[in-house]
Amino acid sequence: MAILNALINKETLRVICEAKRIEPSYIAEKIGCKPASKVDEWLKATSDILPTFNQAKKVAGCLHIPFAGLYMNPDDVPKHKLPKIVNRRTLPVGYSADESALNVAIADLLEARDLLITLKRELNEPVIPFTVSIDTNTSANKVAAEIRKCFDISLDEQFKKASQRQFYLYVRQQVEAKGVFVHCFTDVDVEMARGLAMFYDLMPVIGLNGNDRPPAKTFSIVHELVHLLRRQSSSCNEFINAFSSNAEEIFCNNVAGELLVPKDALFVKLSRHLRADFTIPDIQKLANDFSVSKEVIIRRLLDSGVINEVKYSAYSDELHRIIELEREERRIARAEGRPVNIPKYPSREAIDRTSTTLCSSLFRGYTEDVFSKQDVSRYLGISQKYADKFLEEVSRWYAR
Repeated sequence: MAILNALINKETLRVICEAKRIEPSYIAEKIGCKPASKVDEWLKATSDILPTFNQAKKVAGCLHIPFAGLYMNPDDVPKHKLPKIVNRRTLPVGYSADESALNVAIADLLEARDLLITLKRELNEPVIPFTVSIDTNTSANKVAAEIRKCFDISLDEQFKKASQRQFYLYVRQQVEAKGVFVHCFTDVDVEMARGLAMFYDLMPVIGLNGNDRPPAKTFSIVHELVHLLRRQSSSCNEFINAFSSNAEEIFCNNVAGELLVPKDALFVKLSRHLRADFTIPDIQKLANDFSVSKEVIIRRLLDSGVINEVKYSAYSDELHRIIELEREERRIARAEGRPVNIPKYPSREAIDRTSTTLCSSLFRGYTEDVFSKQDVSRYLGISQKYADKFLEEVSRWYAR
């Protein structure tokens, strides 16, 4: 059987790659194309070499566009000018300097922001400008207290939350209520980027790595919010447990740590702790109380003078060892053919990665017959069979 090539518009592919700053080598690696030079030929108008249908579909997936987008007129390609973002990340040894994956993520965030603005206009909803002003040229503790007050992040509500996920959704909602767009990006290693801040007067963006756990996302929201309060656009990955050499990142981390685990509230909890030392279950209990990660707790114990750096390093090593053991257990389970993944709930995952405000606009549009269930499913990237559960959970926000 002859292999059929996809008669894509090469100029369109080139325009998309240039707009999103995507290197051909990144596409080749992501889709497993060998030799990698084939991708360069797909971008050349003078070359007769074309991808197969299967390769073209993989390219579309890599670029986060519909397959049909490779056939469109290049003049119709949406072109988002990627903003200038200060790189505050410390990348692990061996990581590639290719920023293609991160650039795709940035473009996705901007497209999602544009979608929300468009939906709000269709629904005659106001787009709230970001007018919050907090003096960040003071102590981290004072900034944390001001953020709690301004964004109405209640400690009582924090302690009432049944899970880390519920607290994450609560913090996201409170921050978005002041005009910030908080949304997840995908296909980027956590080690490469955990959070992004893109400042705009209208609907600035906080991007969260969708691969992160809920407590890490909550920490990222507060960390990136500090950047926005300073009117900065930044990409970050060095959170919580690292002794950073970047003063800006240290400050943002300190604000996030104090906001999520206030020193006074921590000491109240510790006053009930009878032992002179902490076990991992003790640390887990504190993490559950504050709906944060164990890494945040041990860092707060260090910052509050409860433990010294030697103890902190020991706890950090132990937590890392536990994580590695869990990874090894999953590896062995896969090798033995046993299930290793936590059951997936697409509707809940859609809510967790999608801006609270965008979820609400989609729900309202559906209830007012502006959008169909198919539209909602398409916007969220989930099957229609999961749309009902999505709409059901979002409807409960309105019932509160």
